[in-house]
Amino acid sequence: MAAEVVNPLRRNEIARLALAMDEHSYFFSLRRGVKTRFSRDLNGSGTQGIYINRADDEFSSDYLISVVFQPSYGKDDEFLYEADLITDQRKDYEPTVNRGKHRFKAWRAYMEVDWNGDECRQWQADVVRLSRSADTLTGWIQADLEMIVRCGSRNCWHSAILSKTDLERHVAAGMTLEALTSQFKCSECNKREARISAF
Repeated sequence: MAAEVVNPLRRNEIARLALAMDEHSYFFSLRRGVKTRFSRDLNGSGTQGIYINRADDEFSSDYLISVVFQPSYGKDDEFLYEADLITDQRKDYEPTVNRGKHRFKAWRAYMEVDWNGDECRQWQADVVRLSRSADTLTGWIQADLEMIVRCGSRNCWHSAILSKTDLERHVAAGMTLEALTSQFKCSECNKREARISAF
């Protein structure tokens, strides 16, 4: 059973790690075998949560990491992200209400894995690596990054991964990052609205 993290500094560290893993959820699913689920509305209460579990055990309630966030109403309160605040109307069968952008802070954090263990250290290193940005193709290679290319069409979301070998081949051909990204076309819907991020 996971233990609640009471230390606010460690609670925020775990929350930041969970948020970053959710941001790079495709990578963590494919390469690390963990799934993230972000709930923007926990029972209409205004709280939100991230739940991280092994991909082969995603329906278990024994999460590797779980963090619950609450709205932060104080001007000087430390917050971790901004998002829409969704609450119910305290009445059965009434639709929820979007109360606009609010700041959220970590309220509770639970960890089943050792913060200082090899697995958690690997996740932290992954987050640091995936958070790097490079302005050139050579920069992507030097930062040891692969590239995930996602279709930006609202109805498609098809994706492909360019390996370091792929990127090196484009560099050898004299291609720039701008030239490469301008050539992307979705193989599913033929749109040219590609978005790239580190993988």
